Amino acid sequence: MGDVISCFMIIATGAALGRFGLPLASAHQAAQALKPVAGSASVTLFGLGLLAASMLAGAVVPLSTAYAVSEALGVERSVSRTFAEAPLFLSLFSAQIVIGATVALLPGNLVSLLINTQTLNGLITPVILVFILVLANRRRLLGEAANGPVFRVVATVCVAAVAAMAATLVVQTVAGWFGFA
Repeated sequence: MGDVISCFMIIATGAALGRFGLPLASAHQAAQALKPVAGSASVTLFGLGLLAASMLAGAVVPLSTAYAVSEALGVERSVSRTFAEAPLFLSLFSAQIVIGATVALLPGNLVSLLINTQTLNGLITPVILVFILVLANRRRLLGEAANGPVFRVVATVCVAAVAAMAATLVVQTVAGWFGFA
């Protein structure tokens, strides 16, 4: 259900921003695109939305990454532990927050930063999905919880579609470098 809602959000945002006919260059431009819906409050609402999303992402992404890495390595992981009790977990969490804050505070266009990070995410996603699919198909590892034949085909088609979109992105980006796009 979350994916369906996200899909509609992307479609609505694309429709609102599409009237500019140009790539999005600033957060202010995105806020102005919401004026037909939100009126004079569009800039304030967009700013509050960015702040809320940033606060959530600034905590959730580093925390979930620190948990995943620590769990994979079998070391202590808890925000209620001290640095002496969970050094890797808390170091990873702290380092990611510092790196994220440093990158966000660097001068430059934040919209370009967001687009570039999402582009990188789109290129990494097919690789991660292949690993997840391989693991999800292993009966030796998951027993009865492993993918059945139908879901194995559906998941493989989805991973192939995501990989094809990532490849298209790479081709378009490289073509843009040489003035073909």
